Amino acid sequence: MASWEATDEELKAASLGGVIPSLKKGKGLDGFDIGLWLMFPFLIGGSLLFAIFPIIMENIDTSGVGPPPMV
Repeated sequence: MASWEATDEELKAASLGGVIPSLKKGKGLDGFDIGLWLMFPFLIGGSLLFAIFPIIMENIDTSGVGPPPMV
């Protein structure tokens, strides 16, 4: 271990009670890792939808909606 690397105690002190996403040998998945894997498709899907929305918006018919209210 290099002198600039954090020790296990320093990692626990700097993280959420020692919960860090990792797949070390001999250490199984915990709830944090499983939550990341479950939410990954939703994060990517939402990001892609956000990125391509300007392209999709051109194909949505908004003529029946009318102008926004002017207050």
